Amino acid sequence: MKWSKEAEKTMERVPFFIRKMVRKKVEAYARQQGVQLIKNEHIEACRQKFMKSMDKELKGYSVETCLGAKGCSNRTLSDSATAIVDEIEEILQGLNMKEFLEKRLKHPLKVHNEFRVSISFCPNSCSRPQIVDVGFIGAVKPGVFQNECTMCGSCKEVCQEKAIILHENAVEIREDKCLYCGHCIEACPTGAIQKEKEGFRILVGGKLGRHPQLGLELPGIFANEDAIKTFKKIALFYKDNCVNGERLGVIVAQKGHDFIIDEFSLPSPGEIK
Repeated sequence: MKWSKEAEKTMERVPFFIRKMVRKKVEAYARQQGVQLIKNEHIEACRQKFMKSMDKELKGYSVETCLGAKGCSNRTLSDSATAIVDEIEEILQGLNMKEFLEKRLKHPLKVHNEFRVSISFCPNSCSRPQIVDVGFIGAVKPGVFQNECTMCGSCKEVCQEKAIILHENAVEIREDKCLYCGHCIEACPTGAIQKEKEGFRILVGGKLGRHPQLGLELPGIFANEDAIKTFKKIALFYKDNCVNGERLGVIVAQKGHDFIIDEFSLPSPGEIK
């Protein structure tokens, strides 16, 4: 679908967190109208149509991803990790979020009322997982096999976080600095640095609005299965604690960070949660 320069300029002014949705709706409207070139008049007509029937158009939730879901040079995770997108959608569909939120809000649903999820497949976080109800960031934890290391320094050169220290006869990866991008694994010519664990970092309770806040990061890296289980637990927690349709971030602030971390962190070995 082609867009005029004026229409593209108008889209640049649309808030980033709904731009993707707006673009899809405008293109769908244009196709219905048999339009080949989208102009500002089509954007405006679509906006008016949407505003009149917003509550019917919305699902009660939104799941966004970065380009890593379809293939990106920066993606840290294997192809199988992208299955989490469909799993999250399925959970939210089963929870009837739209019906739930409308009952709590006591008025028709609006875009900013939806339960928002964002999934990024590397630490670049292009889909902005820090400012949604639940955010996922792809992560690969590197492990060092010292007997294979030649001390060439390739890992240190590629590390943007300066998390790698070369000692006289050993390589140290500082976990307090590492963002688990996996670039050091790819750069290592001998295989001395290998993938120890892969999965997702999970952030809870991010939001914009009058009182913006970044999502609270849960400790550790969640393997796909654990990430999905934890997400379902978070979504159910939201439904149990949401009184007036408030965002998850409000509930996180009320409960306190220590409570949230204790509630949703991965269990220690031998611990049952």
